Amino acid sequence: MGWLGIGAKLLPYIVEAVVWVEKFIKAKGQPKQDAAVHMVQSILGLAEQGADKNLLSNRAVEEATRSVIDAVVKLNNVIASKGGNE
Repeated sequence: MGWLGIGAKLLPYIVEAVVWVEKFIKAKGQPKQDAAVHMVQSILGLAEQGADKNLLSNRAVEEATRSVIDAVVKLNNVIASKGGNE
């Protein structure tokens, strides 16, 4: 399985990490994102073993994870600002 396949399989876990961090972490900005990245890195540890890839110590993987987290949070904020009516 290529990197794109691994990324696609991780997306639901990234979204779930954002949801849980939003519920339980009161900090804002970088500390909140760090908490979500930590949760995703825990999941990556499992994926790493199955994929036989070194994902956890790959800076590009962490940067991509942070970008996805930013996009998910931005989408959640837009939806929340619309009040769910559209």
